[in-house]
Amino acid sequence: MNAAARFNQGVLSRGWAISVFLTRVQFSTLIVGLTILSSALMMVYITNCTRCLNASLQQSLVDRDHLYVQHGQLLLEKSTWMMQARVQQIAEDKLGMVVPTGKSVIIVN
Repeated sequence: MNAAARFNQGVLSRGWAISVFLTRVQFSTLIVGLTILSSALMMVYITNCTRCLNASLQQSLVDRDHLYVQHGQLLLEKSTWMMQARVQQIAEDKLGMVVPTGKSVIIVN
C-alpha cells in the first residue's frame, strides 16, 4: 500500500478527529465530566423551580385564608341586612308602609 492510500485511510476513518486531539481515556473523561456538569446544572434548575412553586403555593394559601375570612364577614353582613325586624322598620319609617288590617285585605279567587 502506498503512502497516499495509508494517509487517506487514516484521515477518513471514523475516530480520526477524536484521536488527533484526545485519547480514548481523555474522551471518556470529558463525556463523564460533561454529564456530571449538566446533571449539576439541572439539579440547580429543578431546586429553583421547586422553591418558586413552593413560594407560590404558600402565597395562594394565605390568599385562600383571607378570602375565607372575608366570605364569613360578608355572610354575617348579609344576615344583618336581611333581618326581618330591620326590614319592617325601614318599610314603616322610610316608605310609610303599615301592616294591613283584616278588613282591608281582599282575597281574589
